[in-house]
Amino acid sequence: MTELTEEMYAIFDRNEFSFKKLKQQYSEDELAQVKTDFKEVWQTWKEVNLNVYQKLPQDKFAKVHVESWTNGWNLRDHYWAAFRLNTMADKSPCIGVMLDKKQLQVYLMFQHYKSEKRGDNPEQYNELLADIPTWAKNHKINNWYLWDKNEMEFADHLSLSEYLADTKKQTLFNEEARKTSFLLGKFAFRNQDQVKDMEEFILNGIEQLLPLYGKLECEISLSKTSNCANN
Repeated sequence: MTELTEEMYAIFDRNEFSFKKLKQQYSEDELAQVKTDFKEVWQTWKEVNLNVYQKLPQDKFAKVHVESWTNGWNLRDHYWAAFRLNTMADKSPCIGVMLDKKQLQVYLMFQHYKSEKRGDNPEQYNELLADIPTWAKNHKINNWYLWDKNEMEFADHLSLSEYLADTKKQTLFNEEARKTSFLLGKFAFRNQDQVKDMEEFILNGIEQLLPLYGKLECEISLSKTSNCANN
């Protein structure tokens, strides 16, 4: 059980993430300390997501991918991890988990990066938009939000409750999201929501998203052995 602390959010409270520019602002010792602090929080982040993976059905999920704390040229302005079903391990749809200076979020997404090499496209993924109203009837939707790929990371997204209550907003959102892809996720906000157990928060988000993610697995027919009736 890992508590989400203010210190974990605060690691991203900086205007500059480029190593080139950071070298101009800090001495070698100061920059070394920045890297140490950044990596220590990331190590906790990595451990949290590995703990979550261990609690998932090992025969169903591929090993979690935890993105590095640096891309070689920059510190990350967020930490990210991706969970995929074994049958979709080489496909673009996944359940992402992200921590940045504003929030912790668990969300269903279509990963556009290298999607061409994976041989899939977002059109079939976006068909899940039609299933969201039915899915939502069986889930608590407080702090759940929808957004599309082109929305800025720190923008205020459309709440799922507002989306479901307003058919006009629902139609407009769907039209815009289909131009790229939609994301649906559960949020915990800094200075607003306490997360005493990050593993439980992430695991709960994954479990709630599985009916949608699992339906996608069946529709794409990635595996002759996949049991769609159990999703």
